[in-house]
Amino acid sequence: MLAITFLSCNPISMNLGTRFRYLGTRLRSWNTAPITREEYARHYQSWGGSFILHPEVLQFFGNVHGVRTDYHGYFHGEKCIGVVPAWGARIAGDRHALQAHGLTVQVDFGYPVLHLPVAPGYNCLILFRAGFLLDLQRRQVTGAVFPGLKEMAILKKIPEELPTGKNEYQIKERRFARLGGTVRDIREFNNEEIIAMYEALHLVRWQRKPHAIGTMKATLDHLGKFLFGKVLWLKDHPVAIQINYRAETSRTIAIDYINGGVDKSCDRISPGSLLSYINGRDACADAQDSGRQLIYSYGKANTAYKDQWCHRVARGFTGFWLP
Repeated sequence: MLAITFLSCNPISMNLGTRFRYLGTRLRSWNTAPITREEYARHYQSWGGSFILHPEVLQFFGNVHGVRTDYHGYFHGEKCIGVVPAWGARIAGDRHALQAHGLTVQVDFGYPVLHLPVAPGYNCLILFRAGFLLDLQRRQVTGAVFPGLKEMAILKKIPEELPTGKNEYQIKERRFARLGGTVRDIREFNNEEIIAMYEALHLVRWQRKPHAIGTMKATLDHLGKFLFGKVLWLKDHPVAIQINYRAETSRTIAIDYINGGVDKSCDRISPGSLLSYINGRDACADAQDSGRQLIYSYGKANTAYKDQWCHRVARGFTGFWLP
């Protein structure tokens, strides 16, 4: 079991600011008990969770970036009903936690959503800081507030909930094939090839290199197994790619769409929209076939393009009122 390091502190020897933070640490974890990484991984797999909270992703942050994760369990009697990984006062992987540890300039995971591993039918009073909880867990996370002022973009059911239905995209898919286009799985390529395609197409689409492209190989060397989606090729070169990270559990399929690139010279066939359709359709079909909940996030709900593909879901906050 992990030791709770603050128990060894002597409050009398602290200055006022340190005492205040010490009190906050005590309050945040008062209703938890430390658990092991192995226990956390077992409950995560059983109850579901978002990609950024996957045990191997947390281990990546520790091994590569030196950020230690503490694992906290919430109990109902002797039964563990929820688990939370934490970096100090913050839930691990939350965008604010990434910023606090300087990770947003080193790696690119966009604005990852937090879907916490909590047992079905239970709720936990969670006091660790977080700003990207999903309204989908409102009943399971006591202490969180969902003011509705900030929202995340969560994929609609594809194709059922598309405004234009599936016919438009089926026509685009057939047209793409007639022009010599092929749809290839991103896992067909090695990490160097993926990075090269992503960098080139992102530069064409956005006129700048992707964020943290220089460290992307180290990220993919550890987390490339989580990549999901297709790459669109037209004759002998790629024309659209998306970087999606996918984590699966017995109850959930969680996908974070980070960013992508498109060859704008092919706008007549809309390869970017076609790729969004194909990736979304495949994810929705997989979730339906396996009977699991799909949480496919496009990050912050901040563009009309995302509104085409996603529902706006309220973003929740917890723990910010404690020191």
